[in-house]
Amino acid sequence: MAVSKWQRFWIKLRNWEYWPSQAFYYPLIPHFLWQALRAGHPAFFTATNPAIFTGGFGFESKYDTMVQIPAQYRPKTVLLPPSISIQEALSIIEAAAIEFPLILKPDLGFRGFLVQKVASPEVLATILEQLDIAFLAQELVLAKEEFGVFYHRFPGQASGRITSLTLKTFLEVVGDGQATVQQLMEADQRALLQLDRIQEQAPDLLTKVPQKGARIPLGMIGNHSKGTRFINGNHLIDQELTRTFDRICDQMPGICYGRFDIKCDSFEQLKQGTGIKILEINGTCSEPTHIYDQTKGTYWSALRDFAAHWTLVRKIAVANHRLGAPYLPATRMIRTIREGFAYFRKIAELQK
Repeated sequence: MAVSKWQRFWIKLRNWEYWPSQAFYYPLIPHFLWQALRAGHPAFFTATNPAIFTGGFGFESKYDTMVQIPAQYRPKTVLLPPSISIQEALSIIEAAAIEFPLILKPDLGFRGFLVQKVASPEVLATILEQLDIAFLAQELVLAKEEFGVFYHRFPGQASGRITSLTLKTFLEVVGDGQATVQQLMEADQRALLQLDRIQEQAPDLLTKVPQKGARIPLGMIGNHSKGTRFINGNHLIDQELTRTFDRICDQMPGICYGRFDIKCDSFEQLKQGTGIKILEINGTCSEPTHIYDQTKGTYWSALRDFAAHWTLVRKIAVANHRLGAPYLPATRMIRTIREGFAYFRKIAELQK
């Protein structure tokens, strides 16, 4: 049985981590305007990361950002342009030695929008036929852990700072030998919110009765909207981790601020920078995702941390601008935002 809208409503109302993005962004509008006034330009944030279009405000090509990641840290990734045939897509994927299953994500997107695991060429063909947009096809990284590392460095500085470290726990249920997967999901608030998704993607799974202690994964996309739990790991930030990201970012000129979403097998690997894969980099639009750990913060502390990061955006942008990085003209930024919204409306129509 599908989750009723009232069930969703009450769970989300009682847990602010599930509140809509407007609840976090709208209260910050006065703060954003104050930063724009102090910077002297409405699109000040576009100079924060000179190497990323709009500074990474959410309307940039993910592929253009991905190719700036040093090869040893970058998963195999290819761009599938709009209107590509399945034969052409498979040829590009094969040439890059990417195997199925793979991860498919829109070249323009955010918050896990349309990110999915694709099991076969047949599934890929269906998606490409339905959605005439550019996609990234990325190798499936099977590392055990996923982290979100928020790093920034002012231009000219030898070392930066990590202001947010998020540990991610993927959604799962644990069998008791009696209940079905659906019953186990209905007994867990976080899983319950994902029940409709599982009913659509894997309906046969819901009727299975897992053995006692058996762990049943319900998603492998490290996104909050897919049920992943974000854990505040800020107490683990240290000089070794910071030096690792200094070394990585030394190889990416023009990227000064953002969140790195990373997979590896352990936190020690993350600290040392060995065996890690950077799934993507999010620029000025990125969130310090540790704020969604309700056990270590409140809604008000989340707003405070958001505001502090936007102050950093302004300070870094102004510093870059003084060194010659241009601000995107306001008219161009407005046009880009309009085109972005038109893009998302187009996809919503295509999915109907």
